[in-house]
Amino acid sequence: MIIDSLGSDAERNATQFSEALESALERELIVDAVIAQSSTQRDGLWAIREDIEGLVKGLAPVLTFDVSLPIADMQRYTDALEAQLTQRWAESKLVVFGHLGDGNLHISVSVGSAEIEVRREVEAMVYQPLATLGGSVSAEHGIGLEKRPWLSTCRSSAEIELMHTLKQALDPLNLLNRGKVLQETL
Repeated sequence: MIIDSLGSDAERNATQFSEALESALERELIVDAVIAQSSTQRDGLWAIREDIEGLVKGLAPVLTFDVSLPIADMQRYTDALEAQLTQRWAESKLVVFGHLGDGNLHISVSVGSAEIEVRREVEAMVYQPLATLGGSVSAEHGIGLEKRPWLSTCRSSAEIELMHTLKQALDPLNLLNRGKVLQETL
């Protein structure tokens, strides 16, 4: 852990963080962690974290997803997804990252193809389990056109009807984001 001569408060914070990390490891809340021991190591860790372009190139062709689900279900969900992917495509790769603490997962899947039929099959593997977990097909990047067919996976018909009602009330001329989330019922 890097302490840039900030005095006893920084040292105390570093000690508390180390103790919390050790406790989390002992309680198996986490399975691995790394703490930079120098500014060079810190910069290297941040470079890895920031190299999304390298991740995408390494997985190409890659299918990406942005889902949310209860934190307690994340490990079971990702393990089951990985097993399904591997059973269907032996050489598949799954990378999961994101805002794990707030229930948001960014999922990158590589199965060797991004053809529409393959994409639909992977989407089913990613999205269908979310219904029973109380998850959502979109955590922060919206529904848009791609996720529109999957909206009913995470929203009831009453919720979707309410969305239509709100859309009509706020945009009676249907000028804004026409057809992006809700199909027009004109």
